[in-house]
Formats: sequence, C-alpha cells, structure tokens
Amino acid sequence: GMMFDSRGNRPAANSKAHDLEGVMKELSLNGRVPIICDTSPCTQTMKNKLQDKMLGFSIYEPVEFINHFLLERLEFNKVKDDITIHVPCSSKKMGVESNFRKLAGMCAETVHESGIPCCGMAGDRGMRYEELTKGSLQHLEVPSTCTDGYSTSRTCEMSLSRQSDVNFRGLLYLVDEATSAKVDARQK
Repeated sequence: GMMFDSRGNRPAANSKAHDLEGVMKELSLNGRVPIICDTSPCTQTMKNKLQDKMLGFSIYEPVEFINHFLLERLEFNKVKDDITIHVPCSSKKMGVESNFRKLAGMCAETVHESGIPCCGMAGDRGMRYEELTKGSLQHLEVPSTCTDGYSTSRTCEMSLSRQSDVNFRGLLYLVDEATSAKVDARQK
C-alpha cells in the first residue's frame, strides 16, 4: 500500500495493507514465524498500517533481523577496507541507526556515513524528477578511497549510486560476504 499512500490514495493503500496483513498472518502462523522485509521504508509502512499491532513484533527490517536472530550465530570478518553507509530516514525512525553502524563496522575496516539526512528520492519521485536527488545530494560525502556503499532502501541506493562514483547496495550483501556460520563447540 506504500505506493498508493505516497500518491494520496489512502483507500487503496489501506486495502492493500489489509490484504498484505492477511497474507503475512497466514504465512507467519499468526506471527510465530519471523518476517523479514529487505527494504526499511516498506517495513516501517507495513508496521504502521497493521490493524493487529502484535503482528508488528514479527516483522523485521534487515538490521533488526540480523541483530535479533543472526548476530550470535555468525562469525564476522572485515572484508572491505573503506565503505560508506546511508541509514534511510525510515531506519532512523525505527531506531536502528546505531546498530546499522555497528554491523557495518563488523564487516569493514573504515565506515563513513553519507553525511546527508535523506537521499532525496521522495518515495519514487526521484526516478522521474532527477533534480530532486541532485539538490538533496549536493552535500553527499563519499571519500575517494571508498569503493562500496550500503543502505537498506533500494530507492536510496539507486539515488546515491547515481549521484556518486560508488555502487550502493543492500547491507545484506555486505553481511553475506563478511560472515560465515559459527562453528558450535559441541559439533567439533
């Protein structure tokens, strides 16, 4: 329903959100099985639109999911020298900013922040009006030594990649590259 909501069509947004909630309840066995959404803005919208607020405790954005379910099960290695991260507005509102930085720091030697509060995409409007992102990203700080960028919003990643010489991708790609399963001492 996020797309309809951003265009002011609240009835359609609420209808789609209600449909999605029904599917999520069914697939998660009424919230007993965790749900991960790899895009923070969508996660925030889903949680905000839920009629059954308890289901929200089963929905995770990437940083939350890793911290809650995987952190103690993974061995982290610093596989990148120099990266930039961009914490999306929605992630900040959900309070995962410090954990985002911590995870990135477990995977890279040096972690820079993008230095901007917002990517300027305005939902998907930046796809049609490139001047929105150009204006918003005029103070983007990506050091020349940096080769990779990470976020948890595909539209932010598109905007940041377009306005810099760095390929921004989802944080899950970095965590996947930098981790392996911990070997349980009992299995040795």
